[in-house]
Amino acid sequence: MADQVVSGGHLLSTLESQPALIERLLADEHPVREAAARLRDAGRFILIGSGTSYHGAQVGEHLLRSAGFEAIAMPSFEFAQYGPAPGADDALVVLSHRGVKRFTEAALDSFRQGSSRWVAITGYGSPLSGAGVIRTMPQELSAVHTASHTGAMTRLAQLAVVLAAGAGRMRPFWEPALELLPETAAAAVAARSRCEEVVDAMALDRPTHFLGGGPAWATASEGALKLREASHVQAEGHELENFLHGPLISVEAGQTVFCVVERGPALERAQQIVQALVTVGVQVVAVGSAADQVDGASHSLSLHRLPEVLAPIANVIPLQWIAFLAAARRGVNPDTLRRDDPPYGHALAALRL
Repeated sequence: MADQVVSGGHLLSTLESQPALIERLLADEHPVREAAARLRDAGRFILIGSGTSYHGAQVGEHLLRSAGFEAIAMPSFEFAQYGPAPGADDALVVLSHRGVKRFTEAALDSFRQGSSRWVAITGYGSPLSGAGVIRTMPQELSAVHTASHTGAMTRLAQLAVVLAAGAGRMRPFWEPALELLPETAAAAVAARSRCEEVVDAMALDRPTHFLGGGPAWATASEGALKLREASHVQAEGHELENFLHGPLISVEAGQTVFCVVERGPALERAQQIVQALVTVGVQVVAVGSAADQVDGASHSLSLHRLPEVLAPIANVIPLQWIAFLAAARRGVNPDTLRRDDPPYGHALAALRL
């Protein structure tokens, strides 16, 4: 499928840069070690972010829990407006690529009035500053963020490893697989043609759904968000089991559902749900290391063999391709977040994000 418009160049180049970024971050652990020292003896980690950054926080929750820590991910708005109030031994991990989101900023400002036990994972050029800041990459030029997300998740994995070592705990079982991330990301970037086949078969004028359980829930949510942001179509991300409690009955034959599947506790349930979807005539796209274990899928994007908790770093890349290619097929520019469309531009200008 050829790109129909000369647009989305920033998104394309940033998407393709991810293997090199991940390799650079893995070779540069010093900022993580410095920031992690601030979190020593934390009893609980609260991870916050908005949009894509919240999905990164969800992955961070699983990474920290797998390293033996208590962790909870929350949207920045919910934490800033509704709590819970931080405890004396709580630590805050903030994700914000640009560092200017209103409620993320408010939550961090409030937290650090009473505690220095915080870190912020952000991009170069972000106004966030101080000893707790961990940088990832320069600011993305596309409004559809890709590499900053995989970069933030890579930093979270490094943070979990360093914190476990500092607490005298066993290193996470998945640590040896970190070195596989650059080549795995490269394989995902190289899968463009396979993603083109998927997009060519999608009915973009109808809602698309994304499903996942455990860490894959964050990937499903991010896949839906990227498709909406880039191509301006209807897409929904669902936690695997919740999909059965209402959303399933709204899905009709001919629609596309992406199911993110890994070798873990969610796999059996995902297989059952896929069979139900196939029964009603839905086109299922299986994404993940266990995609080849899903019977009835129309397409399979099995691109790695990473442990389940690291899989979101790889699985999100083909979903980024889906978003970019869908935008090209529809002839819209994915780099602008629709700010070049006057009604949307005026609406967004009236809001402080």
